[in-house]
Amino acid sequence: MFRLTECDNAARTAARELLESFFRGGKSAELVIALGETAEPHGYEAVYDPDAGRVTVRCDELRTLGRALLMADALLKEPNAGDGTGALRRVSGACPFPDFGIMLDCSRNAVPRVSAVKQMLRIAALLGYSYVGLYTEDTLRVQDEPYFGYMRGAFSREEIRECDACAASLGLELRPYIQTLAHINQIVRYQDYFPAVDTGDILKAGAERTERLLRHLIRQVSEDYSTRRVNIGMDEAELVGLGSYLQEHGYRGQMEVMQEHLDMVLGLCREYGLIPQMWSDMFLKIVSGGAYDVSDPARLEAVRIPEGISLCYWDYYSKDYENYDRKLRLHQKLTDRIAFAGGAWKWSGFAPHNQFSIRCGAAAIRACRDNRIPDVVLTCWGDDGAEADMFSVLPVLFADAAAAYGDGLPEEAFRTLSGGYSMEEFLALDDVNIRSRSEESCSNSSKYLLYQDPLQGAFDSVVDQAAAQEFGQTAARLEALAVQKEGPYAFLFETAGALCRVLEKKADLGIRLRDAYLAGDRKALAALSRCELPELLVRLDRFYDLFRAQWHRDNRSFGFEVQTIRIGGLRQRLADIIRLVESYLDGTLTSIEELEEPQLPYGYSGKDKPLGKLGYNRWTDMTSASRLTFGGV
Repeated sequence: MFRLTECDNAARTAARELLESFFRGGKSAELVIALGETAEPHGYEAVYDPDAGRVTVRCDELRTLGRALLMADALLKEPNAGDGTGALRRVSGACPFPDFGIMLDCSRNAVPRVSAVKQMLRIAALLGYSYVGLYTEDTLRVQDEPYFGYMRGAFSREEIRECDACAASLGLELRPYIQTLAHINQIVRYQDYFPAVDTGDILKAGAERTERLLRHLIRQVSEDYSTRRVNIGMDEAELVGLGSYLQEHGYRGQMEVMQEHLDMVLGLCREYGLIPQMWSDMFLKIVSGGAYDVSDPARLEAVRIPEGISLCYWDYYSKDYENYDRKLRLHQKLTDRIAFAGGAWKWSGFAPHNQFSIRCGAAAIRACRDNRIPDVVLTCWGDDGAEADMFSVLPVLFADAAAAYGDGLPEEAFRTLSGGYSMEEFLALDDVNIRSRSEESCSNSSKYLLYQDPLQGAFDSVVDQAAAQEFGQTAARLEALAVQKEGPYAFLFETAGALCRVLEKKADLGIRLRDAYLAGDRKALAALSRCELPELLVRLDRFYDLFRAQWHRDNRSFGFEVQTIRIGGLRQRLADIIRLVESYLDGTLTSIEELEEPQLPYGYSGKDKPLGKLGYNRWTDMTSASRLTFGGV
């Protein structure tokens, strides 16, 4: 516990906010803060004098104050702190990246509440990040565009400004991430935007409606955010120029189409005083035939990077330093304005992949440091429904910051951040995807085994005899962690434990149903129908209730209806299976058609991967071999 004494007003405001939110109890010490007094840029030093009972914190700038406080608190909590020797205790660090951020995905149904954004800003400040980005495809209210963000939980102007002010008070920047070419998929349903659509979720280059929409969007961003920096997206638009654009204009080279569109967007950014950044993949994909890589650097000669924009190379998949180093050097052949985006894996289901992310981040941050990359961001995407909570990746945020500052991973610092959990305890959330931690993979077995149809068994061929028991063992560990702590994140462990209790019954349910049916074991079928499946429904209901509470704690209500449809559909299907089995047992049905069908091994992708390594994240494919979505009229 600190008693704040000497500091200027800005430091006092930020320090009080952080001290009141995170630092309670423990050893008491006087706190002195001095800004602008460290030798290294973006650095800090904390010195604990046990004889005087004083901690002196020196920071290059306000952005490093939070990290200095966190590390100073760890000094106080060391077992031998204040041991009577009078020896001063010091800790220091410096971030090699002038810009070092966290990006929150606010577009995959989970739009965080203002309170959750503010909490993430406090965490970012404590860890020494310099900005937090909000990725808003269409979840930002835009004047003169009433259907943009309609029924999506979009941030209002007042909410963005409230978060922006909170960031500024902590020495941070709130940064907008928008899309200006592709990925604006939720607006294409509205007739008002038909003239702006090329194909899929890609905007039509050169269309008046496209330029009008982007003018309104960029104007809004320039007015609502105090920063002048903006990420304009423009990634993963592989079919640009090949839809209605092609029909209207005939074929033109995709690079030409994209660069003309980019020039228009950059003109709008200049008009509204914004400094743009964009994802880099489309430049490389066009000249390489689709790969986000170029084997022959000579192909890059066809690429023209306009003045006034930086390229952000994104990569979340490799644990290999050489991979990042080579690709950063490749990007530097295009321009000297390079940024990098790594990832905190929370986008493939209900559980994070913290350990895998930490390994990838360590290699990436080292490569960024060696290549003097000025801007590094840790993305927290939410693909296919954003089931994992935004705070479930705290270990990654913590470890990546430690790798950047080079000041270690003190256990007490993480406990302060997490409300009492050790790093190893928090990493138990990874185990919801059984074996993924030991395999250091991003398998999301807890999602596809939850949603797969028990009678169709799309993933049954990768399920072994030990899987159900392992889910039960994981549930027991998570349940124990949920009740051991009273901190703010116990709910994560309770919800994760409830999911594992569902999978303890469901992971091999399809196998047991099929085996009993084909063996003619009516007693086993009756036990499954009358005992196992009803118990599974009870467990599923408990998981749903906890998951619903978790969602609404940090996110707006919008988007949860998708989870209701998915889990509710699963529940009804399980109830129908009970009726099917009972009808077969009483003779109403002479067969169960799905179980008569010879079962093929899993064949969607990665078919040779075991359970601990297989990742697949399309709910529409997990749940049925039939079509859940239909294109056309």
